[in-house]
Amino acid sequence: MRKSDPNFVTARDEELEVHALRMLLDRNRLASGMHILVGILIAVVASTSVPIWRCAFFAAGLAIPILLQLRLSSRVAREDWSDESVLDARHEFDRLAFWVGCMWGFAGLMLFPSGEPAKQLFLTFVMGGMSLSAVGTQGMRLRTCYTSVLPGMVPLGVRYMLEGGLSNWLSGGLILLYVVVLVSLARKINDFMLQAFRLQIEKDGLLRDLQQQAVELERAREAADEANLSKSRFLAQASHDLRQPLHAISLYVETLPDAETPEEHEEIMGRVRQSLDVLTKLFDSLLDVSLLDTGGVQPRISVFNAMDLFVELQRDFELVARACDVTLHIAPTRLKLRSDPVLVRRMLQNLVSNAIRHSEGQDVLIGCRRRGGGVSIQVCDTGRGIPADEQQRIFKEFARLDSARMGAKATPGLGLGLSIVQRVADELGLNISLVSREGRGSVFSINGFERADGNEASLPQPRGAQAGNFEAASIVVVDDDPATLAATELLLTRWGCRVKSLSTPESIGEHAPDVIICDYELSPSMTGLDVIDGLAETATGTVPTIMISGHTSKEMQLAVAERGIPLLHKPIRPAQLRSALLNALASSNKAS
Repeated sequence: MRKSDPNFVTARDEELEVHALRMLLDRNRLASGMHILVGILIAVVASTSVPIWRCAFFAAGLAIPILLQLRLSSRVAREDWSDESVLDARHEFDRLAFWVGCMWGFAGLMLFPSGEPAKQLFLTFVMGGMSLSAVGTQGMRLRTCYTSVLPGMVPLGVRYMLEGGLSNWLSGGLILLYVVVLVSLARKINDFMLQAFRLQIEKDGLLRDLQQQAVELERAREAADEANLSKSRFLAQASHDLRQPLHAISLYVETLPDAETPEEHEEIMGRVRQSLDVLTKLFDSLLDVSLLDTGGVQPRISVFNAMDLFVELQRDFELVARACDVTLHIAPTRLKLRSDPVLVRRMLQNLVSNAIRHSEGQDVLIGCRRRGGGVSIQVCDTGRGIPADEQQRIFKEFARLDSARMGAKATPGLGLGLSIVQRVADELGLNISLVSREGRGSVFSINGFERADGNEASLPQPRGAQAGNFEAASIVVVDDDPATLAATELLLTRWGCRVKSLSTPESIGEHAPDVIICDYELSPSMTGLDVIDGLAETATGTVPTIMISGHTSKEMQLAVAERGIPLLHKPIRPAQLRSALLNALASSNKAS
């Protein structure tokens, strides 16, 4: 808040007032006893010159307000009043200070020893000293100081003048001049004290800020320690789970040459494929976590057909479902949704994969449900269900259900799938809910989708993705790794493609490809984007491209996305490459 703001000024003034009042009340406790003793001394000295009742009235009248002030000060100190309570008490203290000032004024008028210069001098000296003392103890608050000093000293000066004579007039004038000096001194003390209070307030504010920063730093340190601990647990868990399928692959490959029958050979190869599938899924989970942690997930909102997405998922998981003896169903729908179809598909892939793994011999259904003005996408299964005490835990990283709950053909994971679904949903402004009963199955819902108008254009569904026809498609593969080139060429050739493998991009245009598959990192000085940018001005620059990379940097992903190029992260499952290739062929209009 700016200092020019009236509310800021009022708050600062009140804070200064509270500081002044607290110091005033504290000092008053120390000065009260001396004040009463001096008053009694004046009453005793004056009793030989004026009627005794005046002296008694003065002594009692002075002691009562001083004792009430002392009581008030003691209560504030003992009960540790709040700032609001202290401010509420200031008017009572000012009234008592005025009472004290009036009693000293009574002494100056009614206890004045006429014709006795020595006693007059004593009275003047004592009252002047007490006024000066009041300025010292009450100067931090001018109102209290004025209500105490002025009623006390002005009547004494007037009384001198009433006595008549030049010397008395001079004495009275000097006393009034002394009052002016006291007022000026009080103002200077007040300015000094207020400046001190301001500095104290600023110091207190800085101290509070430092304490708050210290608390925040401690929290940040604890969060960093927890993050490091989580990272260590993550690496330990990932290392263990990644070694398992690698170890199995190593053993299977070692026994493959000793296979005695085609059936045994095929069985070993099937187990190798299964281990590779597990390994790829583990890498996918690690990649997703890395992208989420580094901010690499950038939602791209568009309108898409929910049914098209379900058909793609059914095709992707057809073989996996068959291997686990699961029937994967999709509920027909004509709904169009507005969200990021790529991220939604990634969430559904994790949910469908989990449902299949835990529902051996059962059914899994993907569908939409209208909820009010929005839409939910649900993945339902008829598996063993999830216990109530596990339903919150499974959304945390590394949380995995008992292996006994998984089918015999189900593959293990890192326990990251549902935590990734939760984090991606947060990125998209969606929420995840779960309804599950043991022995009856589970329903995972992604809630909060916005329903798009039927007239809005949705992303086109590539025809090739449904036809699945690669025959005679011309593919150029660019990669600097010979083993990767050879393996990719072999796979694409078996799919019916005409493949040209290149380790350098110079002759791409000579082969008139339908699709280019290019690795991102071709050399220390060249990337796949450099190749694509170099082809932009040629006829080959219009050929659809698939970029493949082992990198996950946010900058690289943004650069690829800006060019409208699909990006696949290594390791790539054949099904992923097949789907991307079909889409690229469809967009090139050259798939047969």
